[in-house]
Amino acid sequence: MKRELLTLVLISSPLLATESLAEAIEGISHTGQLRLGAIRTEDAQGDQASTVTLGGSVTLETQPIEGISMAGSFFTTNALFGKREVGMFLGSSHQSYSIIGESYLKVNAGNTLIKAGRQIIDTPYADSDDIGMIPNTFEGYSLINQDLSDTTLVLAWLDKWSGVDAPIPETFNEIQASGDAVVSGGIIYEGIENTTLEAWHYALDDADYNYAQVDYEANTFNMGLQYTDQDHDNTAYGLSLGGSVDNLSLGFAYNKVNGTVTNGFGGGPFFTSSEDHTIAEVQDQEAMRYEANYVMDRLSLAVSHLDLDIGENETDYLASFEINPNHSLDLIYSDMYDDGNMVRFFANYQF
Repeated sequence: MKRELLTLVLISSPLLATESLAEAIEGISHTGQLRLGAIRTEDAQGDQASTVTLGGSVTLETQPIEGISMAGSFFTTNALFGKREVGMFLGSSHQSYSIIGESYLKVNAGNTLIKAGRQIIDTPYADSDDIGMIPNTFEGYSLINQDLSDTTLVLAWLDKWSGVDAPIPETFNEIQASGDAVVSGGIIYEGIENTTLEAWHYALDDADYNYAQVDYEANTFNMGLQYTDQDHDNTAYGLSLGGSVDNLSLGFAYNKVNGTVTNGFGGGPFFTSSEDHTIAEVQDQEAMRYEANYVMDRLSLAVSHLDLDIGENETDYLASFEINPNHSLDLIYSDMYDDGNMVRFFANYQF
């Protein structure tokens, strides 16, 4: 992988030499986020763990030269005080850590975008899942093409990952135990009014994942359908319905599993997924999820309830307040009944 990335850099080096390189460096842009996070968990036995962390990210990107640019993102999470035992906010040994989560070469060629290196990618079975202090990021190659009208084609070759869902969040791990990459492809079509169609395929060592979704949204009504099979023997399908009146929106979702499915490499694509529990990893699971959201000016309030056929249910309460376009506050409380509970707080500053 490193040899291949070096080759790409050498190929592009004539475009990034002398005056062009100076122009690219002078035109480096930056974005970032400062995030204060606090979390407290209580498990089924009543044992509690908590931590308060300070972290965030900084992204630097050069100006493109002949459509070629480079970018990198630094992520960090640092425990200020507390028991330091909550993996969602910290590393595999409950420690503070920092990581170069993104470092890629980007090529823009007409309607095609190519990235080579460490990057954030969001697809049904490989996504950032930004639920803690540092999201999932992946190492590999991705291509997005929009040459066809109303159509987006996505290809990805991913061999390593890090972040909140990875086995060792603080370093890039092999995405499969064998060391082989996950190869995926997707097509998204938006040529039908108010409708989005998408289909995906993932090739893994021990299974092939297929995923399809249809979304319809018009005025105050929305509906979605989803289907997936994982190695053909394990399938799941889902339905979502939603509507809104003034500042209030209501939603319902349903999922049914035949066999056992996984979330893949991230939070999973399932309609009924809550803040913690999903339909994954439980045989023949069935779930229904109800939610209500109310928005008034800069304050958003939401409540959702996940009713699982097997296992403990979950009720989530969320409050978000936008102080200004750069500052926001988020509070999430998850009641998982006999599985315990979890409360998270974030104060975010975008710059």
